Amino acid sequence: MGGNVRAEEVRNDPMRRFVPTPYTATLPVMGSTVRLETNSPKLLSHMVELFARYPGAPDGCPKFLWKIVVDSDVKFGRPWPRRSTFSDDGLRFAQFGQRNFLAVDLEVRAGVGFVSESLMEDKLGLTSPFLDNLFCLTVGALGLVPLWANCVAREHRGILLFGEAKSGKTSASYAAEKLGLDFHSDEGAFIELDSGVLRSWGGFWPATFRPEALQFFPDLKDRTDRCFHRDFTVYHLVKQRPRSGSGSSIQPLCCLFLERQASEIPSVSRVVRHDLARLLADSVLFHDDERFRKQQSTVLQALEELPAYVLRYGSDPAVAAATIRDLLAAQNYTDPGRELLGTQNTRP
Repeated sequence: MGGNVRAEEVRNDPMRRFVPTPYTATLPVMGSTVRLETNSPKLLSHMVELFARYPGAPDGCPKFLWKIVVDSDVKFGRPWPRRSTFSDDGLRFAQFGQRNFLAVDLEVRAGVGFVSESLMEDKLGLTSPFLDNLFCLTVGALGLVPLWANCVAREHRGILLFGEAKSGKTSASYAAEKLGLDFHSDEGAFIELDSGVLRSWGGFWPATFRPEALQFFPDLKDRTDRCFHRDFTVYHLVKQRPRSGSGSSIQPLCCLFLERQASEIPSVSRVVRHDLARLLADSVLFHDDERFRKQQSTVLQALEELPAYVLRYGSDPAVAAATIRDLLAAQNYTDPGRELLGTQNTRP
């Protein structure tokens, strides 16, 4: 062996553990702050832009570390490879193909990610599924409870929309936007209890539509990009109108559960509290670590205090949007659906 070779030059690093990450930023994330370290100025710029909509922690102190390495030696093309996941006490892991992965350690409050340079160039795919998965693996440590819900708002007060797949949450939210309301969040509402007040945050990813939504909204053809998954296609809303307060939290006024194709004559009925507790528990986005159980329970109990309704309707999202509008327009905020239950006002 040559006598003058430095140890750093011969150190074997097949796992890329020692790749320097000189590019750093402090990201505001839904009222918290996360430190980002990466080896890619492009990824840094993209993430700074994504999270610029949110406020950070008042003291600016990071609660978590995200370290992401962009690997130029691995070549992947779209679509993104199949994802596999694993979790254990305090540890979460998500893998995309063989060489792209995310790992989060709750004990040390840090997450690391490796992504190929070619996949990183796909900004839409980088945002979702890669970065939104990293965020969701971290969300409990930021004091938030993730729910599978949409949110439509007006003046920082809103309605949480729940429902099974194909219940029309996204289409109804988009139709409500056309009525002058704010399409605040899609496929994820992240809830906290702030000094006794419920707050809901929306995700940074674009709204996602199923192909059948285009029959109701032809304008989506020019405003969306198709994304191909293994056995289905969705449309991501990439040309989105500027939304007022899109990075702010809103105060939920009530919950609305959508049941599509349930009745040709639209009807709104009250959800009793016992059923509401079950429906909310079933709407938690994923089973989080046991250490966040009390946090989740406190938020869900606060949500159970809100008025809740179920809308049974046909297929037209304009019907659901009209119900959302009328609930938000009701003057009695302690029970915004009182007048609606009396009139069954579901006009588009």
